[in-house]
Amino acid sequence: MSDEKGKQLDALKRLTSEEDNDAALIADLYNDAITEVLDYTNRDKMQDGMYVYAKKIAKVAFNQLDVEGETARTEGGVVQNFELGIPTSIRSKLNRYRIAKVRSLY
Repeated sequence: MSDEKGKQLDALKRLTSEEDNDAALIADLYNDAITEVLDYTNRDKMQDGMYVYAKKIAKVAFNQLDVEGETARTEGGVVQNFELGIPTSIRSKLNRYRIAKVRSLY
């Protein structure tokens, strides 16, 4: 594990106030977030700056664990809408790491 990946994983554990029984779940969410970042940026390897955004995606996934599959919820007059995929604020910052794909004009 790279040094930056380890730092961000430790920070994610602190942010989520993880307990010992959640450590494996948080590590899985973080690895899934890294895969999402790599897929979005069309890269094979992470750059150090990208680990921060993977941490943010993993935190969002952790906070949405009980609402998987829902796009909106209304309880007691309170309406919650959930963003699908990578949140726009994170996506806009990841755009600088994207590698363009070459397409044919013909």
